[in-house]
Amino acid sequence: MKYFFLLFFVLATPFYTIAQDTGEKRLGSWVDINSINKITNKINVNGSFTSWNYELTKNQHLSLGLIGVYYKLNKNTSVGLLIGRASIDSNYESGNNITTENRIAEQLSVSHGSNKVKWNHRFRLEHRFFNYKNADDKLVHRIRYRFKGKVPISKVNYFTIYDEIHFNLNEFDFNQNRIYGGIGTKLNKNLSFDIGYVRHSFKTKSFHRLAFQLNISLDFRKPKLTP
Repeated sequence: MKYFFLLFFVLATPFYTIAQDTGEKRLGSWVDINSINKITNKINVNGSFTSWNYELTKNQHLSLGLIGVYYKLNKNTSVGLLIGRASIDSNYESGNNITTENRIAEQLSVSHGSNKVKWNHRFRLEHRFFNYKNADDKLVHRIRYRFKGKVPISKVNYFTIYDEIHFNLNEFDFNQNRIYGGIGTKLNKNLSFDIGYVRHSFKTKSFHRLAFQLNISLDFRKPKLTP
């Protein structure tokens, strides 16, 4: 009988491993497209689209669109109000566990540094309205803090690092953490492109993701009239 249980265990182990596959051992992708639009000297209207994938080109984990209005209090400090909508699939295997989210957020951003090294602290308070497929809707409040550094390598290239931690506030609890390191290049005065690595950790799982980011900067301010 003991050999029967041993045989059962050996045969069952591969199936159990497959059944518990969360996608953590695969290299996924993280794609960001950001648009910074200067409306006046004090006001920006910015938008972004984010896509996480469990694998490089497939099995989407999240898609998120955000748009926000930002007001510059001084040269180093700004506040913002954002709205967004997301589609989230928390199950790598099935690909059919979609949750939709509507989001409202308030933000405070503080920058400092020298002409060479720039540091930024971003605080964001989010109100997340979840619409679950097979459960009651839920409102979750979340706070997040990001510390980011940007170091020039040359006139057009730079190195960026950041760490961002998230906590849910309904019952104060760790939600996730994101550690990023990468390099970027200024393509022209309006475009830059970054590539790097993200270690994206949740409470019970962590993912490795190759990150790609396209940054678009547009200026809609009226040009100054020359006398």
